[in-house]
Amino acid sequence: MTATVTTRVAEEVLRQIDEFSADKNMDRATMLRNLIEHGLAEEKRKKVLSDYKERKISLQRAAELLGIHLVEMLELIEREGIYIDYTAEELREDLKGLPR
Repeated sequence: MTATVTTRVAEEVLRQIDEFSADKNMDRATMLRNLIEHGLAEEKRKKVLSDYKERKISLQRAAELLGIHLVEMLELIEREGIYIDYTAEELREDLKGLPR
């Protein structure tokens, strides 16, 4: 299911959107959908990392929310420079979610 959304943007923003659309050989609507999806994914990534950093969610849960493997989550956390405060109990809990 889809819905129509109407919004106002500055003319300069619209010009840039149209430039990117032309470079990628796509129409404006497709470019806007791609930009929205990319922006949402980035915001979700930031929120999940913040929640992990604040110990609101486990490492395994963070990986699940982002749809990535636990090892990829560890790599992401390392790239972001987030300190991993990981207890043995948390490791046992996270390992429960992995296939045997």
